[in-house]
Formats: sequence, structure tokens, C-alpha cells
Amino acid sequence: MKKKLLMAAVGAALVAGPMVAAHAAGATLYGHFHMSMDRIDNDVNEEGFMANNSSRFGIKGDEDLGGGLKAIYQVESPIFAADEGTGGFGGTLRNTFMGFAGSWGTVKLGRHDTAYKDLGRKLDNFNEQVGDMRNFIGNAGAYDARVSNMIRYESPNFSGFNAVVQNTSNAGSDAAGNTSNKDTSVGLNFSSGPLFVGAAWNEVGNTGSDNDTTGIRLAGAYTMDAFTIGLLWESLSDMGGVSGADRDAMGLVAAMTMGNNKFKFHWLNADKVDNSATDNGGDMWAIGVDHVFSKTAMVYLNYASVSNDTAGTFTTSSANGGHGDNLTTAAGNDATGISAGYILKF
Repeated sequence: MKKKLLMAAVGAALVAGPMVAAHAAGATLYGHFHMSMDRIDNDVNEEGFMANNSSRFGIKGDEDLGGGLKAIYQVESPIFAADEGTGGFGGTLRNTFMGFAGSWGTVKLGRHDTAYKDLGRKLDNFNEQVGDMRNFIGNAGAYDARVSNMIRYESPNFSGFNAVVQNTSNAGSDAAGNTSNKDTSVGLNFSSGPLFVGAAWNEVGNTGSDNDTTGIRLAGAYTMDAFTIGLLWESLSDMGGVSGADRDAMGLVAAMTMGNNKFKFHWLNADKVDNSATDNGGDMWAIGVDHVFSKTAMVYLNYASVSNDTAGTFTTSSANGGHGDNLTTAAGNDATGISAGYILKF
């Protein structure tokens, strides 16, 4: 009798094992390594850098919970600074979350880029490189954020439309009762064939002020065979919690693909801050070429040039997005940058 029971148990385990395995997905390890040789000129000094441009690794996965529902997770971390040999693994985590996904959409809890930032990254051909668009949009990247303590909903695709709603779950307040660390971001995108258009809105709380900073961003791109052209516009209000400290920015982007090469260009302009006593605007143009060896390996060569107004301090470096190294630009000076980079993914 005992032998029959044992054989039945073993048989049940052999049958159930594959069924359980079918519901569970293994974790995926991935990485993004990015090094470049940059040379920045700020009209006073000229300096060369070997830059580690936000190299990172991550683990992600999901598990089938049945009924079309999945549990999802991701942990993404910056890694050692290969240029300096410092840092080690760790640091402030990048997009890191857990959540659920189904036919109704996806919910994420944790830390993530805002929908406002996502829209800017959608068009930038110089992401995390010299010439990065964040030198000019988001008030030099200050409002292209990755926020903690957030809950984020991503809708499924409805005839080309999808929406994102994201909010910080515990904003907190300063001593005066002003909501601080608050970030609410909403995005709506549409893609159909060669056309993409998107809109995003963002609201950020400011410690020491009851004025929230708000931003509106519009973007669109159209692809014709090997050629893509795009436009971006944004308007920021009450930056830093200062009433009337408003700034508009706009950009034109273009790219052409030829074989394994992509030739890229963009032009950005940020106007002076409203109510500012000085003319602190500027513009930047950048050109570059990417050469793709494979799905995982790419090299590039970029050149960017900034022209500042009399009190402008814009630069060409990717450091305004939190990447690479920088040589700051004094008010009214111009800046140029040249960069040769190598990106390797796995």
C-alpha cells in the first residue's frame, strides 16, 4: 500500500512539475555598457575626458499567475565607473519596480522615469551622449526626472493610442506644510505606421514654496523610408517654485539611415526665463553618425556646439542628464564638444 502511495505521489509530482514550470519565467540578466572619449571647450578651457555614460545592468522577469495576469519585476542598477575604476556595484537604483500586467494594462510600484521624461527620450538621437537634448529641455534636464515612491499605470494599445499615468505615493511636506517631492506625470502617445505624436504633462512640488512647477511637452516624428524628422516643444512654469519663472524650449531632430550607419542631427533652443533680469537663453546644434555592428554593439562620433546669450550657461556635455563628465560654461560663453563612443549591450 505504501509503495502504491509513493508511486502515485511521484507520478503526481512529475505531472505537476512541468505545469508549475510553465507558469514561472526565469529571470533575465541584461546590461548596457557605454564609454566615450570626449573633448569639451568652454571658451576658456579645453579638456578631454574618458567618460562612463551611465553604464548599468539589471535583472527582470515575470511569472504567469493564470487568467491572463502576470507578476512583473525589474531591478536596474548603475555599475562601476569603468573610466575611474570606482563606485563598485550599486548606487541609487535606476528604473526598479514590481507590479502586475494583464490585458487591462500594467501597474508598476517603485522607482521609474516619468512619462514627461519618456517623451523627450523618444526623439533624442544623442541620448546620454555629447549633444544630449537634456542640455536644453527640462531646464537643462532638471525636470526630466526618475522618481521614487511612485505608482505608474501603462494602458494597453488602443488603435495606436496608449496612456501613462504616474504619481508619487508619499510626497511629504516641509516645515511650512508645502508639499515637497511631489511628482505627477501624464502622457498620451499615438503611433501608426511612420507617424508618432505624443503629449505629456508634469507637476513637481517645491520645498519652501506653495508654487508647483508644471511642464507641458509636445512631440512628433515622421519616418519616410530611411529619413526621420521630428519636432519637440515644451513650456515650463514656476520653475523652482518661483512665480513667473517660466521658460519655453523647442527642438528639431532628423536622422537618415544608410546601411549600418545612421546620420543624425538636432537643433535645440531655450529662451530666457521670464521675469529674469538677464538674457539667459541659448541654442545648440549637434551632428553625428552611429555605426551599428550588430544588435548589441555600436560606435558613434558626435560634434555639438552651443551658443549662449549674455547670461546663458548651457553646455554640450551629457552630464546634464546625469551621464558622463562636464566642463561648466561661464555665463555668456559658448561651448563645443566632440565625442567618440562605444555602446555594448547584452
